[in-house]
Amino acid sequence: MKNSTITSNTTTTVTKPLFFISILIISCITVLYFWSFLARSQTTIAVASECSLSLKESDHLICESNTVWNHRKHVYKIQDERNMLKTQHRIYFSANWEPNFHCSYAHRLGKMGDGGKWVCDVFRLNDRPDCLVYSVGSYGEFSFEIDLKKLLPHCEIHTFDYNLYKCLPGVCIFHQIKFGDGSAGSKTWPMILKELNHTNRLIDILKMDIENAEYRFFPQIFNVSQSLKPRQILVELHPNEVHIKNWLFEQIRDNAYVIFNKEPNLEAGVDVAEYAFLRLNPKFFSK
Repeated sequence: MKNSTITSNTTTTVTKPLFFISILIISCITVLYFWSFLARSQTTIAVASECSLSLKESDHLICESNTVWNHRKHVYKIQDERNMLKTQHRIYFSANWEPNFHCSYAHRLGKMGDGGKWVCDVFRLNDRPDCLVYSVGSYGEFSFEIDLKKLLPHCEIHTFDYNLYKCLPGVCIFHQIKFGDGSAGSKTWPMILKELNHTNRLIDILKMDIENAEYRFFPQIFNVSQSLKPRQILVELHPNEVHIKNWLFEQIRDNAYVIFNKEPNLEAGVDVAEYAFLRLNPKFFSK
């Protein structure tokens, strides 16, 4: 009986220090976790504060320091003034409407040469769980869609053409639709959005090559609310009267789009160019 008591007391004596050590360890871990969480929160707040201007003026697409963003605005204003001079030149696109905004990580998707398009900072669409892309005028060539799907497998891609083609499984959804102004069997932008039930969704990218019909189609985009205008427009522009091309660029400018890329398409002709536009918040353009 005496030995049993000694054993019990010894066990109790050993157990108590272990218990208090365990409590101390748990307390230390809890404190460290709390301070780590607090530090992360403060960092997040600091980052959001530092890039508050770019977040607001890019409609939450771009987060970069206010200093860098203000420099982008300065560059934009200088080039915008030059663009508005509308230089007379025998090759229109070689002397007019240069890029006035530069995406830090622009990425060319699709095949080399005719067909590929530059996209502004593709990685930013990883934060868009309902990413939505329209590719118009495929002519049965799907390299743009394939490249985009590899980078952003969560994006929903719709491809359109007035001829019938078939998308690769798991890459895109094909629609036999002719984009235009509603005449000659074509459909307008509001008609297409309503038909596909996309009137409450943002079109992240609109890629177009519709053989000169863009001049009839663009007004459809300009006449809808800001929320229905695509975030990015990647388009092949074709020959037309100088005053019509100037009008188009002025409308693009007035609808809060900047030019982030331009390249000639010499395969299609000296008066054909690939342009890429990014829609910003109108506050970006305020004085």
